[in-house]
Order: sequence, then C-alpha cells, then structure tokens
Amino acid sequence: MRAVIAELKVPAFPSLADETRMMAESIGYEVVGTLIQKRKSVHHSYTIGPGRLKDLKRLVEDEHADTVIFSNPLTSSHVFNLTQHLGGEVRVIDRNLLILEVFDKRAFTNEAKLQIRLAKLKYTLSWGREFIKLRGIMGEQLGWMGPGDYPYQEYYRAARNRISRIEGELEDVYKKKMLKRDHRRELGFPIVALAGYTQGGKTSFFNLVAHEEKTVGLGPFTTLTTFARRATADPADSSSDFIIVDSIGFIEDMHPIILKAFHATLGELATADLVLLFVDATDDEFPLERKVRSCSQILREVDITAPIIICANKIDDVSPEQLEASRAIIRKYFSGEEIIPVSVKLGQNVDILLSAIRNKLQAQKLTVKQRNAQLPD
Repeated sequence: MRAVIAELKVPAFPSLADETRMMAESIGYEVVGTLIQKRKSVHHSYTIGPGRLKDLKRLVEDEHADTVIFSNPLTSSHVFNLTQHLGGEVRVIDRNLLILEVFDKRAFTNEAKLQIRLAKLKYTLSWGREFIKLRGIMGEQLGWMGPGDYPYQEYYRAARNRISRIEGELEDVYKKKMLKRDHRRELGFPIVALAGYTQGGKTSFFNLVAHEEKTVGLGPFTTLTTFARRATADPADSSSDFIIVDSIGFIEDMHPIILKAFHATLGELATADLVLLFVDATDDEFPLERKVRSCSQILREVDITAPIIICANKIDDVSPEQLEASRAIIRKYFSGEEIIPVSVKLGQNVDILLSAIRNKLQAQKLTVKQRNAQLPD
C-alpha cells in the first residue's frame, strides 16, 4: 500500500502530519510523499485549495500511490469531491479512519473487534449518500434509480440494523466485564489503572510489575483491550497487593464517536482507586504540551475522581534540563499531582513509584475507614 499524507495546516492548530505518517507506517503503509498546505480556513469543497489539489493529484500519479490519508477530519462531501478529482481507484481516508485501521490491525479480542466495527459504522453512516452517488457516477448503477434516494435509504436501514445488533452484543460483553470488575472489588484488592498518550510506556510498566509479556513496540495502540493482573507494591507485604489494569492509549483530537466506542475500556479509569498517567519525557516541548493537554482533557471527560500519579517515563534518555522542562509543562495541567521521573526500561525509580502507589492506596483505605466510623449505626 503506497500512501501520500495530506494536511491543511490552519493557524493555531498543531500539525498532525508526522503523527499520521507514524500511524500509517506502523500498520504497513509505505508513505511515498507528504503535501502540506498552510491556509487560513478549510476549503469548502476539498479541504485543501484547488491549486494544491492539482499538486496532490500530480504527486499521487508520480508516486503511483493508491491511498491518500488526510491528517484533517474529512466530511463525506470532501471525500466524495477528492475521490472524484483524484480518480476512483485512489482511496481517500482521514486520520479518524486511519486510527480505526490501526485499531483493526491490533484487535485480538471479540470486544475490541466489535467496538471497532461499531465506531466505523457510526463514523461513516453519514457518508453513505455520497458514496452511493460516487459509485453511480463511476458506472455502478444501484437500486431502482441509480445513485438516487432509494439505495441510500436501503443502505441507511441496513447500517442502522447492524449498529443495533453490535450494540446489543457489546452490552452483553460490558455486563460480563462489570461482573469481573465487581468480583475484583469483592476480593478486596484496590485497582490501579494505567493511562497516558499512546507509546508512553504503560504496557512496559504493566509487564514489569505483573510479570507478563504483553506485546510492546508495534506502534500506536498496541493495547486496545483492558488487561488486569494482580501485582504488589512490596513482595514482603501481601497487604500491598493491588490489581493493575492496562488500557488503551490516548491520542489527541480523537473523534467522540471513536472515544465512545471504547467507553468500556476507558471506564476502567473512572472506577479505579488510583491512576498512573505515563508521560514520555523525551518528547520536545511543543508535542509534549499537546499530549499532556490532551491527557488532561480526556481524563476530565472520563470523569476521573481517583488520585493521579504522573510518571515521567524514559528519563534514561533525557538531560536533567529537559526533564525539568518536562516537569514544568506537566505542572501546568496537573498542578497538584505527584510527578515521579522513571525509566521503566532500566527499572530506574520504579521502587520509588511502587512505594508511592502503596502510600496512596493505604491513605485511601484509612480515609474510607474514617468515613465509615463516622456513619451513624
């Protein structure tokens, strides 16, 4: 698969072209070119302007690309117009559909596969009329009236039925997960959930403390489904045992439909007793701030009430000055939370982090006991 990355860069919004390239390459795309246009606003028909669209078509033809991936979200009419201009044999997708492709490549459980299918159906539901029209233009007449209203209504009804069926299947999965979650609480173990931007080191930490061998290093969204294992903050003290939960990594500007499809996975964060937020301290100042801001926003949306420990990871690869700059950025968005610099890869400061986990959980147990003692009989 040969792909060209395209992006409209508007003022005050960060470029996502590099991140889009990384995601595409992580699932097998050969990125053969990049086209970025700086413009004050989105063009009403093509996202990028007509002049740059000609450049994009020339680039696609010269590089024999079969896919164009936009870093920007695209409307159905934009996809329709771009496909018409570039040729029906060239597939046009946006960053959100690329994220779902990455999800699809990483999915191994039935729950993850169902969530991906649901998100994709909902995200593309409004695209149906344009694609039916496009197929009619390309010579595939559909239904009684070619690219008219009847085939769209049939498409829409079938899609809604599939959405309802998948939602029903997922509801059964969620009920079983809730039972497992309740069972973990009945055992008396506190729950520590791992959170953070994708590729921050969550799964590496999970493997370290849970003595697991979950796959890491495949690129963004290696983890799609919640994994929970028993771990300990102190091998000599069984009262320090806890359940550690690894969940999907965050990513900036993820579409609400995609986030909602994974609400059960992110729901583990909302019910946790403690959240460990992993931050890649090797990121430069601008991307780091974007990622930390995005993490803060997502945690608010999930409605986190548990205490948070910020794990500034990969300190084996940063200077003291860069680490201090990273801490300053983190404090802008998490002013009251404890920040612990660690290197999960080398095990550096992991003992300090485990000690902090133990202290936080014990403090919570004490608070709960005090509340219960104050309750009237």
